[in-house]
Amino acid sequence: MEIPLSFSMELAWNASRLDFDTIPAYLKALATRDFGEKYADQIATALMEYSHLAGLRKFEMLEPTTYSILNFREAEHVLDQWRTLADKAQEIQQSLPSERRDASYHLLSYPATAGFNYYQTIIGQGRNRQYSFERRNSANLVAGQVLEYFEEDYDLALEYDSLADGKWEGIMSTPKFDMGIADWRPSSRDVIANLSYVQLRQDFDYAFGNLGIYVEQSLSAYRQGRICGSINPSLPTEEGLAPILPLMDPYGPESRLIELFHRGDHRKPLKWSISTPYSWVHVSQTSGTLSKEHPEERIEVSIDWPAVPSNFTETIQLRVEWEPSPYFDLIHIPIRNQRVPSDFTGFPKSGGFVSLEGPHFQRSSSHAVSFKHIQYLGSRSRSGSIALRPYMQARESEEDAKDAWVEYDFYLFNSTDPFNATIYVNGALDTDPDLPMKLSLSIDGQEANFTRLLGEPEEPGDTPPGWTEAVADHVWTRDVEIAALEPGPHTLQWRVNSPEVYLEKIVLALEGYLDSYLGPPESTLVGGA
Repeated sequence: MEIPLSFSMELAWNASRLDFDTIPAYLKALATRDFGEKYADQIATALMEYSHLAGLRKFEMLEPTTYSILNFREAEHVLDQWRTLADKAQEIQQSLPSERRDASYHLLSYPATAGFNYYQTIIGQGRNRQYSFERRNSANLVAGQVLEYFEEDYDLALEYDSLADGKWEGIMSTPKFDMGIADWRPSSRDVIANLSYVQLRQDFDYAFGNLGIYVEQSLSAYRQGRICGSINPSLPTEEGLAPILPLMDPYGPESRLIELFHRGDHRKPLKWSISTPYSWVHVSQTSGTLSKEHPEERIEVSIDWPAVPSNFTETIQLRVEWEPSPYFDLIHIPIRNQRVPSDFTGFPKSGGFVSLEGPHFQRSSSHAVSFKHIQYLGSRSRSGSIALRPYMQARESEEDAKDAWVEYDFYLFNSTDPFNATIYVNGALDTDPDLPMKLSLSIDGQEANFTRLLGEPEEPGDTPPGWTEAVADHVWTRDVEIAALEPGPHTLQWRVNSPEVYLEKIVLALEGYLDSYLGPPESTLVGGA
């Protein structure tokens, strides 16, 4: 509490003293004052990272389904960031002189460690739910971990109570866990609900066998948990039951994830093997055994792109075999080895979308009012956001504001149907009834077409439609319809009428949306810094 309170008081005393660019220096000054110059940089960096992670969504609004378990490895990546922060906070805690450790635990170590533990508890509930749908044996393991994390949260609160002879006792005692209710009102007592368990001594449906295959962004394993297939175990799964990885191309993720998991009698070990059709397809492991002690295996699939024939466009199959014979299945991987022209700079389409962060534009106007990179402000962007500056000049002259623009180049390898562009704008409200916030996203030289960012409130002074959801999400999203496009390079142009519109990200959903909280990660930027 001390840091945001001190920051607010500094602003109240002199509002022009601090801005977006000086926040790291402010945190370093606080860390230097309280812990000494030797530790200031590390502590300031950790505090900034905590601010970003805690700002993705308020803790009390976090649910097991908030972050996607299936798509973009979203929940996994967010949890990894929390784990890294908690480890760093613990490292700092141990390196400090003993007389500074209580203060460090209070300001950094407890928030980071408890935040990580809270996230792994809630995300663990989501994983348990997903694994139970898939009938994984590891669903039981994850359920047990969730209960351990639940107990650890209370242990951390007790440790906090003991600091400085109980100086802050009770501050962190408010119950945190509820029965799937995301609400500002606290629970009367911590409770963990809706954990699922599978019967470990029971075999899976005979038609599919005891080895399950999960591939990222696929519901095939989920569907197999509820549907009986052919009685012939030698045939591979087909259509909606078949494991199909997302498209792999030179501009997408370096690897894709496969998980082989035991979904039958845990007393029966399962030997398995994977074979690939080409030498340029690499898997991190080609054989192994699933057992009671080792119920699943993570396998990364990668492509040696220089070895792939030019313009190779084909769906290949990885063959997975397991005991008893003749059980096998095929993992399907669409491969597209297409390249942008050597002189292109921008974002190639990959995985069915183009995702670009606001600060990563290719060109901008150079008028008196122009777009500036606003570092550290953004929940959907690691690079921050962009907004018009100078602030007062942009407020006083809407004409000057509308004249400013930035442009983003992207590349398509095939023609498209009409699609939506989703715009992520930092949470804000109209502060001037005569200057409602407006935005324009045009393409390929079209005229700007300004529309209101926020809906019209029912009564003057009321919050706009969707405000409750936007507060929880920490972002406004707006969709703009884009007409069908031909293959080749294209250009988006972004304009606004107010310096209070902070653009975080634009996503072109060229082949529809995949559910996720943060939206698709940024596409690869080629040819630029």
